[in-house]
Amino acid sequence: MKADNFRNMPDDPPFGIGYLRLFLNKRNKAVDYMFTYINSAFEKLTGWSREDILHKKVSGLTGFAKSEGLFWLSYYEDVARSGRTQETTQWFEALKRYFMITVVPLGKESLMLVVRDADGELGWHGHDEDLDIVFNKTHDAISLVEYSRGGFRYIRNNAVHQALTGFSNINGMTPIQLLGYEVGSKLQEYYEECMRTGRPISYEQNFNFAPGKRVWQTEVTPVFGKDGIRYLLCSSKDVSELKEAQDENEVLAQRLQSMFDYHDAVMLIIEPISGRIVDANPAACEFYGYSKELQSLLIRDINMLPPDEVEKYRLMTYKKKQRFFIFPHRLKSGDIRIVDVYSCPISDGKNTLLYSIIFDVTDREDYKKELYMEKEILLTTLQSIGDGVVTTDNNGIITGLNSVAENLTGWDKNTAVGRYFTEVFVLQNEETGQLVENPILKVLETGRIVGLANHTELVTRQGRYIPIADSAAPIKTEGGRTFGVVMVFRDVSDEKNHRKQIEFLSYRDHLTGLYNRRYIEEKISVLDKDEHLPISVIMADVNGLKITNDVFGHKAGDTLLKNVAELMQKFCKEDDLIARWGGDEFVIIMTGKPLESAEEVIQKIKDVHIAIEGSSLSLSLSLGCACKHTGENSIQQAIQQAEKYMYQQKLLDGKSYRNAIISTLLATLYEKSNETEEHSKRIETYCHAIGRELQLSSKEMDELSLLALLHDVGKVSIDPNILQKPGSLTAEEWEEMKQHPQIGYRIAQATPELAVVADLILSHHERWDGKGYPRGLKGTEIPLSCRILAVADAYDAMTSDRVYRKAMNNEDAVRELEKNSGTQFEPSIVNFFIDTLQSEG
Repeated sequence: MKADNFRNMPDDPPFGIGYLRLFLNKRNKAVDYMFTYINSAFEKLTGWSREDILHKKVSGLTGFAKSEGLFWLSYYEDVARSGRTQETTQWFEALKRYFMITVVPLGKESLMLVVRDADGELGWHGHDEDLDIVFNKTHDAISLVEYSRGGFRYIRNNAVHQALTGFSNINGMTPIQLLGYEVGSKLQEYYEECMRTGRPISYEQNFNFAPGKRVWQTEVTPVFGKDGIRYLLCSSKDVSELKEAQDENEVLAQRLQSMFDYHDAVMLIIEPISGRIVDANPAACEFYGYSKELQSLLIRDINMLPPDEVEKYRLMTYKKKQRFFIFPHRLKSGDIRIVDVYSCPISDGKNTLLYSIIFDVTDREDYKKELYMEKEILLTTLQSIGDGVVTTDNNGIITGLNSVAENLTGWDKNTAVGRYFTEVFVLQNEETGQLVENPILKVLETGRIVGLANHTELVTRQGRYIPIADSAAPIKTEGGRTFGVVMVFRDVSDEKNHRKQIEFLSYRDHLTGLYNRRYIEEKISVLDKDEHLPISVIMADVNGLKITNDVFGHKAGDTLLKNVAELMQKFCKEDDLIARWGGDEFVIIMTGKPLESAEEVIQKIKDVHIAIEGSSLSLSLSLGCACKHTGENSIQQAIQQAEKYMYQQKLLDGKSYRNAIISTLLATLYEKSNETEEHSKRIETYCHAIGRELQLSSKEMDELSLLALLHDVGKVSIDPNILQKPGSLTAEEWEEMKQHPQIGYRIAQATPELAVVADLILSHHERWDGKGYPRGLKGTEIPLSCRILAVADAYDAMTSDRVYRKAMNNEDAVRELEKNSGTQFEPSIVNFFIDTLQSEG
């Protein structure tokens, strides 16, 4: 309000009037003020002259004016902030008197003061014009109540009061008369309290005025006369809309608080300058692993970035420069989680804080890293792969080439990308020179993988011709939609050259030097003509090749095959075709020769004795022959007939041959070691005794017999000096000795009749406690037959003479079995065996 507004105001009312202006800093806090107008009554009451104080900051005044002025600064600021008229009575020591001061807010920075002398009787009657001026300079509803003869009566109300209440003349009316008993009696109680305490009071009351229901906040200030309180000045502010807004704000605040407290999202409120965590919702406490002590931490305590970076990002949010971040946050457990942080500045009415919503995105970030690594791996693979790779879109336009494709085509990637496939890849048949079908177009039409036709060559950008092989496939989305094609191709020039070399070598068997089956099968179509009749065929099969390999080694088996080849070459003519038909099979095709010639060759071969290297065994062949006499039959039919006769002979000779092999092996074993046939028979007897106690089946008893006979057959390959050594074996000798179960296993596997005990032979030196060999089986992992054999073999070994010791008596042997029960032997079998010995002995 400007001073011009006061020109028409009487200058001699019985109270002082002043107007002042507050000075605010950047934070809207009052730091000083100055008077812009005071009337003459104000000068007389305070002793301050207009020349001394008008338009001068109070901080620049001197004496009583400065000290009293600065004292009132915070009071004026509070009145201006509240927007409510306030009244107080104060003692001024310098003036030795009481003043009643009413402060009326006129805006955020402007105030009006009404100063009255509280020591004397101040009559309000007779000054109506002056009161009108004061009453109507405020936006508050003001009424004046007179206390007389123990009762309260209204004597005046201002225009605002009249407009809000609809009461134009309230002079002489009591509160009950004016407002009714319910509301009027409440107001009288407030007035009585003010009278009783002598201090201003405030209250809030709902009114049902003629204009409508309203909510008023009222401050009642006592006005003193010489005999005490004479009047009550009531200053009211209509806060209906404010209350409604407050109620709405309270509901909103409750909603926001509920969201903060019960939402699963992690929420933090942070002081922006210090970084202190002011508040954390339960979800945050649960996520970070803290209880309410989370609020005693600084954000840099959980953010793993350097503190200066944490501060920088925090201030960026405070200045509204950035609101989204990805941070590594540490939990109380020490785990590091990657989080999305959405942060913005908020105000709580006093301070600006940072409100952050936090989401754990560790899995997402890990997935992104995995995707990035996969992409890098794919790119690296694409560039490292030895084949050329080209990709196109659905229009056949090239979208990518790897380095191999660049080298093969002569096009660099930057030039090729964006061109049609057919511009860069000129594909033609290497024999006819005609263009081949576009593989990219074919894939797009069919949606299937397509391979190039044979004999396709690529014409490079420089005009070279490169034979290639390739395949093209559609690139599809997860939903199956094709959005491009990838073609992988390679230079097959070296392959073609190698193929020619391979074709030459592929007609010969590399071991024997004879023709191979492929050559013979191709040759048959040439030879199968009448001009070559008669055509005789011999089929031969080497008996015992596998057992020879297993027992004496593959070198011996290879030598055996070479001997067979040399034998056939020796007795056949130069024009006879000799070939290795399979692993142990040979075929001889004799053109222009009758069946008698074939039988003669067979007899010559049978008459020759060829020893198997490293043994006393000799070569055995199963042979069969047949002849094609007329054009009605084919060479293939003759081969099948010869093969049939060969297998018949193999069946007739097989059993006796195998028995001869076994007998020879056992004879060799008995010669090379101290093992005897009697030892095997005794073990069989002991095993059968235990087997009967265990009620084994006849099949299991037969297995025990075979195992007792053949368990040490692998010793045929052990150095005789080790087998017959009278003293202790060296570590190296013992390691060789421990190989015999595996050797015996291979021997048995190679003989169909003995295959049933192959696994038993392999396991017959395992121990109950798992310390045996060769596989370290333990307990019931060891086959039952082997557990029985272990006890029987040990007992017979202890009760028989050996080259390195004399035999034990039965009692000592039994004690030794009992001593090793549970370690070397199964306890129950030891008990059965001892019971058997005692019952028979």
